[in-house]
Amino acid sequence: MNKSILVIEDEEDIRDILTHYIKKEGYVVKEAMDGETGIRLVERESIDLIILDLMLPDMSGFDVCKKISSNHKIPILCSLPSVIS
Repeated sequence: MNKSILVIEDEEDIRDILTHYIKKEGYVVKEAMDGETGIRLVERESIDLIILDLMLPDMSGFDVCKKISSNHKIPILCSLPSVIS
C-alpha cells in the first residue's frame, strides 16, 4: 500500500506543485485548502505525513497542528512563507 501525504495549503499554485512532485515519487496525495478541511481529512483518512502551511485563511497552522497532534501521531512538516523586506 502506498503512503499517503496530506498537503494543507491555501495557495493553489503551491498546492499543485507540491502535489505534482509528491505523486511523481509514488505517494498518494490528499489536499486541503484550509485548516478545517485538513483536520476533517485526518479524522476520516489514513494519513502518514502532513505538509502544513502555517498561514491559512480560516485558522492558524499552529492551531491546526495542535488539534491534529492532540489525537494523532502523524509527522507534520510546517512551511513558513518567505518574507523579503
